[in-house]
Amino acid sequence: MAISGIQVINVGLPNESAGSDSLYTAFKKTANNFSNLFACASPYNTFAGGVGISTNADANTNTVTITNTGVTAISAGTGIVLSSNTGNITISSTGGGGGNGGGTVTSVGLVPVSSARLTVTNSPIVSNGTMGIDLANSGVTAGSYTYPSMTVDQYGRVTSIANAASVGTVTSVGMVTSGIGIQLSGSPITTAGNITIVNTGVTRLSAGTGINLSGSNGNVTISTTTTGGTVTSVGLSSSSLTVTNSPITSVGTIGIELPANVTVTGQLLLSSSENLANGSAANLATTASYFTTTGPSTATLAAGSTGQIKTFMMVADGGDMVITVSNAGWKASGTGTITFNDIGDGCTLQYINSKWFCIGQNGVTFG
Repeated sequence: MAISGIQVINVGLPNESAGSDSLYTAFKKTANNFSNLFACASPYNTFAGGVGISTNADANTNTVTITNTGVTAISAGTGIVLSSNTGNITISSTGGGGGNGGGTVTSVGLVPVSSARLTVTNSPIVSNGTMGIDLANSGVTAGSYTYPSMTVDQYGRVTSIANAASVGTVTSVGMVTSGIGIQLSGSPITTAGNITIVNTGVTRLSAGTGINLSGSNGNVTISTTTTGGTVTSVGLSSSSLTVTNSPITSVGTIGIELPANVTVTGQLLLSSSENLANGSAANLATTASYFTTTGPSTATLAAGSTGQIKTFMMVADGGDMVITVSNAGWKASGTGTITFNDIGDGCTLQYINSKWFCIGQNGVTFG
């Protein structure tokens, strides 16, 4: 690019002043030329290309080449109209894209009704491509479950699942007597073993003199075979029972009572028992209450009778058993609790002075 306003220094023949500028004039023109040169010089020494533009400076030729690396030409294809080839170009659709319509659809997308059930990717599509549709994560951890407890929504998706305790597996087998005259031992069985049933009542009937039996088992009728006996009195005697109004010589009733203090020789068997269920009240008419838990369990024990003995024992542990006791002897007043948390935990209580007191225990916790 030429710079205007250059001042020419006149130079004549060698060693002659004619036709030549004075030294002062020559220096003045030189200074003016430099001032003009610097005033017109460009402050830019680097060319940087933006989007779609590249630059290349050649120091040898002092040229800078600027190249369009973006769109260099636009051609209208099927269904497209261009307003111009240069400048601001408007691109319009004529509806000739193969659908034989004149619609103005510019993009196609998908939106799930619920993002909690479906996920959509690569949407919308404005030219071409593939949208992705997948089931959303329900929050359930993938894996194998044992005896699962699950929740399924209305769309058939599993929304929650968890392992549960085994179903249909017997953990113990026991027997309970329904009346007197039967004694059980070895019950319940939690792994392997035998339950023994013993008849502690009548085991045999034999007909003596003057007696007739209708049979040897089942419902047996005992009848006398003689009449006109010579019995003049009937009495009872006992070394351990209190007997009153004996003997009877004509008509009357003989009274038999337990004494205030009973001396027992041999074994004293308290054979009555119950399987105490979760949420139940312990039976005061039964000496022993045992239980098998399959989760956290509770029971209650009401006030007893003076001298009464009540026992509790855990035979299988699937969770703690907490028994709430009325008139607990280990409390100043009111109710207390006994907690059983392991197989073999047991407790023996006796009702004295209107309270239940512990007279023996193994592994339980009082509260």
